[in-house]
Amino acid sequence: VRARSGYCNARPADLLAGNPIEKDLETRAAGEMRGNVTASMQAPFFYTSPNTAKVHLAVEIPSAALKFEKLKGKQHAHLNILGIAYNPNNTIAARFSDTATVDLDGKKEVEEFQKVPYRYENQFEIASGEYKLRVVFSSGNESFGKLETPLSIDAYGGKQCTISGLALSNEVRRASDLATGIDSQLLEDKTPLMVQGMQISPSATNHFKTTDTAAIYAEVYEALLKSPTPPDLAFELIVVDRKCGQEKVHVSDRLPKRKAGEAMMIPLGLKLPVATLGPGIYRVNLRALDSAGNSSKISGADFEVN
Repeated sequence: VRARSGYCNARPADLLAGNPIEKDLETRAAGEMRGNVTASMQAPFFYTSPNTAKVHLAVEIPSAALKFEKLKGKQHAHLNILGIAYNPNNTIAARFSDTATVDLDGKKEVEEFQKVPYRYENQFEIASGEYKLRVVFSSGNESFGKLETPLSIDAYGGKQCTISGLALSNEVRRASDLATGIDSQLLEDKTPLMVQGMQISPSATNHFKTTDTAAIYAEVYEALLKSPTPPDLAFELIVVDRKCGQEKVHVSDRLPKRKAGEAMMIPLGLKLPVATLGPGIYRVNLRALDSAGNSSKISGADFEVN
C-alpha cells in the first residue's frame, strides 16, 4: 500500500516550460556541442501498464559544477535539468524539465558538500519503443553537462511473463529509516523502488567497490497470477566477464509462492556478489520463468568492480 500524509498540486513534469532557460537547454540537447562537465547516468525502466513504462533516471554530477551564491543569508545553488527522449526520426517522444536547489548555511558546509558527487533522480513515463535519451543540465554559469544513452523498452501486452529493466545499487536502506523521504516522493508522485521493507536507490554509474553491499532491483510481471491456479515463478541470474566472455555466476531459484488474484507485479531484490567477482568489467543478465513453460526476455546491465 502506498499512502501519503497530505495532498498537494502535482509537480509539473515540465517545470521549466516557457522559460528561456528551457529553450537554452533544449538547444544544447539538439546541438552537437559536448558538455564541459563530466557526469554519469543510468535509466532503468519499470512497466506501469501495457506498453507503458516509468523510467527511473539517476544522474551523478560533480558537486563543484553547482554554482553557489549568497541568498538570504544562505549559500544557495540551483541546477536546471532537461531530459528528452528522441524517436529514431528525431521527433520527441517524451520530455521533462526540473530545477533542483541546494541551500547550505555557510562556506564550510559548501566545502563538505563538494567532497562527494551530487545525485539527482527523476521519473517520467514513456511508451514501449527504441529511443535516444539526452539529459542536459546547467547551474546558471557557462559550464553545462550533456549525457546520452540508448533507451530500449520492449513491447509488453500485459498478458505474458516479462521483466523490467535492472536497477543496480550500492545504496540499500530500510524504509522505516526513510519515512520522511518516502512521503516526499509520494507527494511528488514518484514511486520508490521497494522490496521486503528495503528501499533501493539506483546507481548512476554502475561502478562498485569489492567492499560494497551491491544489489539488483527488478520487477517481474506475470499475468497468470490472476488465474485460479497461478504458476510457480523462478528467476535465473548470470554474470559474465565482458572481456573474456567467461561465466562467473549462475544462480537460479524460486520466487515465493503467490496466491490466486495477487498483484501481477512482483518486486525482486537480489544480491550482486561484487566481493567474489573481483576487479573487472561485467554484465549481469536476469530472466523470469514460470511453471507453465513461459519465460521472459533477458534483461541485462553492464557494471564495473574496482
